[in-house]
Amino acid sequence: MKLVELLKIGTVALTEAEIDNAAYDSRALLKYIFDLDETGLILNGNSEADLEKAEEYLSLIRKRTEHYPLQYIMHSTGFMDYLFYVDENVLIPRSDTEILVEEVLKYLNKEHKDRPVRLLDMCTGSGCIGISCFLERKEKGVTDDVTLADISEGALSVAGRNARELGADVKLVRSDIYDTLNNYLIIDNVESPLDNNDGKRQLNDANAKGDSADMFDVIVSNPPYIRSDVIPTLMEEVKDYEPVIALDGDRDGLKFYRRIIGEAPKHLRSGGAIYLEIGFDQYEDTRKLLVDAGFNDIKMFKDLAGLDRVVCGILK
Repeated sequence: MKLVELLKIGTVALTEAEIDNAAYDSRALLKYIFDLDETGLILNGNSEADLEKAEEYLSLIRKRTEHYPLQYIMHSTGFMDYLFYVDENVLIPRSDTEILVEEVLKYLNKEHKDRPVRLLDMCTGSGCIGISCFLERKEKGVTDDVTLADISEGALSVAGRNARELGADVKLVRSDIYDTLNNYLIIDNVESPLDNNDGKRQLNDANAKGDSADMFDVIVSNPPYIRSDVIPTLMEEVKDYEPVIALDGDRDGLKFYRRIIGEAPKHLRSGGAIYLEIGFDQYEDTRKLLVDAGFNDIKMFKDLAGLDRVVCGILK
């Protein structure tokens, strides 16, 4: 069977399964299995397909017909011009979240253009936010001190893998929001961050210099913010496969904002900034939380669809 014939079979199967962008997904999986780029597929489309690879391709097509996310199948997704590894331990990074990173970078490049900062990426998941901030600033000659924090060991393993593969010298911390940041551990071995204590050392050097280990210039987060009753209504790829722990913001969707914002003044230096991704209808609620916590200069940024997407504030 020729590659183009195999591609047609895959596209038909995904279309019948009502998969969005069936043609794109079938093509992406074919290139993935046969190790081809777009040009290679065009030039070799009429070549006979290797039988073993053809069977593997059709197996992945069947998996995709069950609405298993394409990004989990290929263990890869693009974000801010970088390729991130993803699996079921983490949410799949969305393009909307790039707005969050872009606004943080605008702030840093304006207010801290040539000065390294301490940045905390809370609820880091795949690490895409903190790692992207680190890499983008490093390209400009500034090496920030970036900490990726998450309660999930699985998520930290994914974030550690991404940090290693993308060359980001960041710290990984297992923490339930801020609970363990007072005496946190730097994970030196990002390849295997949670196997044992051999690759860990306590951050005592910061305290020795008169600087607190849990104080930051910037806190950024894309926390779980979907209301619990909304989750069953989400598309199958999300509700059936992405980690609920990274989606569920409790009854009103604000559970994690209350903690992240309410406790932020204990972990932000005076004049420090907080940047949060929010749901399309959560600006007013998060704005009030920021005001109550002592933040001013509160701003909101919309995504490309014109929906409220990012809120930020400066600690008085």
